[in-house]
Amino acid sequence: MQSFDTWLTLLSKDLSELKRLEEQDASTRLRRSMKEQEIGQHCCEAGEDLDDLQLAHLKEALGLTEKEWQTYKSKVRPDPE
Repeated sequence: MQSFDTWLTLLSKDLSELKRLEEQDASTRLRRSMKEQEIGQHCCEAGEDLDDLQLAHLKEALGLTEKEWQTYKSKVRPDPE
């Protein structure tokens, strides 16, 4: 179980890396897509580790709206069976 501070640090780093991947060549688009999936996975995991109040504070600290948070979570691909 990760703490609020750990998730804040990890997701802040993820979002910073995502901003650097804003170029539009094919290679960068693929890396950006993979980073968005990773952020989505981290959002899901943070949702499991933190209570509702901590999660609301995390989203606020990251500057993410509920819609943006859910958009990242929707990018997580299910494990192949």
